[in-house]
This record gives sequence, structure tokens and C-alpha cells, in this order.
Amino acid sequence: MQITNDEQTEFIRHESCPKCGSSDALAVYGDSATQEVHHGWCFSCQTFQKGDNVDGSYTNTPKRNSSSANLLDGEYNEIKSRGLTEETCRKFNYTTAIHNGEPVQVATYLDENGRPVAQKVRTKSKKFTMLGDAKAATLYGSHLYKTGKKLVICEGEIDAMTVSQVQGHKWATVSLTQGCSSAVKAMKNNWEFITKFEEVILMFDMDSVGQKAAQEAAATLPVGKAKIAYLPCKDANECLLQGKSAEIIQAIYQAREYRPDGIVVATDYRDVISEDDQASSVTYPYSNLNEIFRGLRLKEILLVAAGSGTGKTTFVKEIAYHLHQQGERVGLIMLEESNKRSLLSLVGTHMNKNVLVDRSEVTDDEIIEAFDDLFGEGRNPVYLYDHWGSSDVDLICQRITYMAKVLGIKWVFLDHISMLCTQMGGSSGFGSERLIIDYAMTKLRTMVQELDIGLILVSHVKRPDGNSGHESGGQPVRLNHLRGSSSLGQLSDGVIALNVDPDEPDSDIRHLHILKNRFCGATGYSGTLRYDRDTSRLVEEELAHLFEQEEDEETEEVQQTGDSA
Repeated sequence: MQITNDEQTEFIRHESCPKCGSSDALAVYGDSATQEVHHGWCFSCQTFQKGDNVDGSYTNTPKRNSSSANLLDGEYNEIKSRGLTEETCRKFNYTTAIHNGEPVQVATYLDENGRPVAQKVRTKSKKFTMLGDAKAATLYGSHLYKTGKKLVICEGEIDAMTVSQVQGHKWATVSLTQGCSSAVKAMKNNWEFITKFEEVILMFDMDSVGQKAAQEAAATLPVGKAKIAYLPCKDANECLLQGKSAEIIQAIYQAREYRPDGIVVATDYRDVISEDDQASSVTYPYSNLNEIFRGLRLKEILLVAAGSGTGKTTFVKEIAYHLHQQGERVGLIMLEESNKRSLLSLVGTHMNKNVLVDRSEVTDDEIIEAFDDLFGEGRNPVYLYDHWGSSDVDLICQRITYMAKVLGIKWVFLDHISMLCTQMGGSSGFGSERLIIDYAMTKLRTMVQELDIGLILVSHVKRPDGNSGHESGGQPVRLNHLRGSSSLGQLSDGVIALNVDPDEPDSDIRHLHILKNRFCGATGYSGTLRYDRDTSRLVEEELAHLFEQEEDEETEEVQQTGDSA
């Protein structure tokens, strides 16, 4: 078995130790073919011995703990200096071995199929080396558990074994692969395993670095699932060595639930308790939605869903334009189109002209004039995210945070989450679209609360059973039609569906249906819109005649001007 880079060193036999007198604790290593001895290591007195001090008869070969030829063979032993029993080490596949001529402790990591793929090698001077394929490794110890009530996650292997040992291996206990610096990444890469447990208790080191990492890791988990444990010593193993095992168990049961919005006392609300929050001064551009939703509210997610090509983007741009006209600060993250196209569309809305399709009726100067009137001096700026080539969930969340905290944005439009999660794909480490969307929605839900913003989110829908899709008016959109994950509907405060007219599927009519309304519970039909191809506007059907009248008057005025000329 190759365990060093510069020589072939294999375990040969056990010997009695000349230092401490143990009958078989001395492990002899060398060349098994020639029986030449290179060195020995006593697992009893923890001493290293050169080859000329090692002599004796062959006894037995230790059992290998790895199926990979690139990983070390080792022995299961009690780790006295850490207070860990041989039983605990054997349970977690933690061994002692010789690496590069030096005695080491070895933590063997397994992949999702339970195969040894990597090892973290720890020297006496606390230097660490990773052998094998660390990217394929799961959380240390995760192979021992499938699901349960509590899952304790520690920073390192020693602490995980400590916590498991002191509570009789009752609750599932694992550790991160690369310490607290990898905490957020580990949560993402092991999301499916972690979220199978009812409670996830983060027992990181009590220093500032460990506690910061615990907060960041907790923020990635579903709201209400994560708890943070607090210890009287630096870490769990130090508690064990100081005789404070009971405090470790107490810390598990008294772990505090992570709440991103913090804990407040009721008296803090005395000055605002009498304020009426029933209606918002920020409105939709459509009367029926205002009547049912009572306006748009901060700290809420509004999800817009419809079949492909039925007007979702046009609908949310109407809302964005309306908010901007009300003096609100708006941020746009439009993943399916360029920023130039998004802005030109808003300028066209401002001009009541479909400038994206037909530029014959407007001049370049008129477009610039409308642009300046919409975004120029004295008007609230509209910010956009130049997203090409970079649409990772965490990166998008960072940009939203910047928009909110630095630029003062209150309303963020994300079109659409389906594309965002699809672009993450296999590189995310989640393995499925559902898990990616779950992660994204959890992050967005937390951010909306923390940043005090409103998020208008667009989602695609999956094709319903049968041959007729939503685009042809075959079926109205339902909550269970949201594509990818039920968390889209569960974590949104309001859900609006745009449905094609079933009697005239090729028409420009769109029926609005509210599928979820956390504010007051009212759902169902909420108005009809018509897409005006000349203006590229979605207008309420009862107001459509006003645009037609305006167009007729403009046409008549042009004709009169021509006649006068």
C-alpha cells in the first residue's frame, strides 16, 4: 500500500514496543517484499522508532479501512490526548497511521455511495493534508445517518466524534470537510441530507470566526430549521477534556433558533402598534389587483406565473413602470433579455409606442427625449444588473443586497427564477432543479425580510397533463403547476397567474387569477387585460377604449396637420 510520495512503505507486522513494553502496539512499516524495516510507530506510548530499533517476528496485518489504492491504511486506537475511545474512532472510521515517515491521525471521508474517496491527514503539529478526491466527499460521518430529529454539525472531525461520544451516539453528528470557511458551501453541497432532519444544530467554535460562519450557514437553511449551540469552552473537545461533557449535551438542547429578523421585545412596538397596515400607498397599475391585494407591500414576495409567451415580462414591466411613476426606486434583473432591450421597452411604455417592434413611427430624437423624461434629472434612477455570464443564486443575492443597502432600492424585479436556477445546473452541487429552487427561495425569502424590500418574481410553469398547454388556453394555471418546486408557492406572499382566454386562445386577452393571497386570503378571478400591439401595453379591458380613443385623436390630428400643409 503506497502511503508516501517518495517511497513504497507498507505495514508489515505488529511488534512488542521496547519503549513501553506493550506486547503488540508497535506497528512496523517497510517493504513487504524484502521485509526491510523502515520505521515503527507505537500506538500505546505514541513514539516513533527508526528501522534499526525495530526487530521481532511477523504477527498479523491490520484490516484496511479504504478501498482506494491512493488512501492510507491505519489502525483503530483510543486517542487519549483527545479523550476519544477506540469505539468512537471505529464508528467514525478515524485511524492512526504513518504518512511520509511521520505518525498521523486519519479521518476517512466517504462519497454519496458510501465509498472511501478522501482522507484528511493530521500531523502531530496540527498540519493538515487532504488525500484523494475531496470534491466527492460528503460531510464527515454522514454515512452513519439517513434522517432523524436532530443533526449536530461541527467544524471538525474531533469535535463531531466528541459530541457523538458524550451523548452515547444518540443524535446524528457530522462535521464540515474543510472547517468553518467551507460552511456555506457545505450546506449547499449536502442540502438534501441536511434538510431531512427536523432540527439542524450548528455547534461551531466559540471564536468570532466560528460564530460568524455559524450565522452564515444558518442563513442558508430553511427558516426555522437551523439552531446555533453555545459552549462554555472554545469547542466541544475542549469541553470534554475539561470535564464539561454535560455542558455539551445541554448546549444541544438549549441551542437557540436562528432568526434572521432578530428577537425583539413587545414594548418596542408601542409607537407603531396603532398604525394601520391594512392598505399600502404603493399601488398596482390595475384596479382589481389593488382592490383585492390592497396594494404592494414591502417584505413580501409576489410571484407571477404563466405559460411561455403569454406576457409575464410585459406584465411585470407594467408594474415596474407604474412604481417608477409613483416615485419608487426600482431595480431590474431581467435574465432573458439585455438591459438595452429592457430600457427601450420602458421607454416605449412611456411613449405608448411599440418601439421594440416598429420604429417607423418614432425618430431617434423622440426616443432620447422620452428616455430623458423617464430617467433624467429629477427622476428616481432605475438600476439594472448586467447579468451576462454570471447568474448564480448567491451572486444575484449579493447584487440585490447592494441594490437595497447602497442604492436604496425598495422594489426588485427578477425575471425569471426558472432561468436563474437552470443556469446554475450541475455546477451548483445540488443535483436537481427542485433543490436549487428550494435553496434560492429560502435565500430570497430571508433577504426580503432582512432588507425590507418587495420582490416581484417571475416563474415558468410546467406543462399540464394532456396535449393542451397553458399557452393554448387548455388549462388555467394552478399552484401545483409552478415549475420545479412547491417552495415557489409556499414562500411567496402572493401568486398571480396570467391565463389565455380559453374561447379565443389566439387573442390578446389575458385573464388574471390570484392563486395565493397571504394578506387577506381572497383568491380567484381578478380582472381581464388586453395586450395592445400598437402600444405594447397590457391594459385593463374596461380601460382599453381610452387608448383607442387617444390613438384615434392622434391620427386625426396628424391628418388635419397634413391637410393644412
